[in-house]
Amino acid sequence: MSIDTTSYYESLLASTTATTTSTSSSTSLTSDDFITLLCTELEYQDPTEPVDNTQMVDQMTQYSQLEQLTEMNEKMDTLSDSIGSLSSVYGLSYIGMDVEADGYTINKDGDDISTLYLTLDDDAAELVLNIYDSDGSIVDTQTFTDIDSGTVSFAWDGTDYDGEEVSDGNYYILATAVDDNGDEVDCTTTTTGTVTGVSNTDDGVVLTLDDGRTVNLADVTYATQ
Repeated sequence: MSIDTTSYYESLLASTTATTTSTSSSTSLTSDDFITLLCTELEYQDPTEPVDNTQMVDQMTQYSQLEQLTEMNEKMDTLSDSIGSLSSVYGLSYIGMDVEADGYTINKDGDDISTLYLTLDDDAAELVLNIYDSDGSIVDTQTFTDIDSGTVSFAWDGTDYDGEEVSDGNYYILATAVDDNGDEVDCTTTTTGTVTGVSNTDDGVVLTLDDGRTVNLADVTYATQ
């Protein structure tokens, strides 16, 4: 009697070619794939050198670990979905509330223009505000001097460099401040508005304000009825 000298791995590869081809888009083995490979190994093992008990135990341990990791991933996905749903429900409580949130967006609707609040960590010798439209083009620059540390408000008049009134819509303000030595002073900006809607996005729960602007719920620093 002759013994087939074809290697176990070649036999295993040949027996699972169809399965591998049909699942070529997968990047990892599932528990079903693991069982299929294990059964194929037993089927094509060399009868003169069968898989020993230690090796079998090791493979079954790997299968058990794979099952546990799969279940853990499924539970984490479920937990993530649940947290997202709870956040959305929590966000609904903000509807009708006036909120303040980290951000730099203002809205112009005729003569009604959002107020931007700026907080300086230290006294600033100069504060420069560059105002951009939704296309990213700069439309105006406002410069202020000798600003004390703390929070100040900025109300834009809605005009460009030439003093012409700009179109209605959202505008973005980037602030830079320096002290007497020319060193940068930390400056954060916040916006305010009344919440009229809530949505769940890839970036988290987003609140829609009455003027159409949006802020992330995680960025809200103050809210009141």
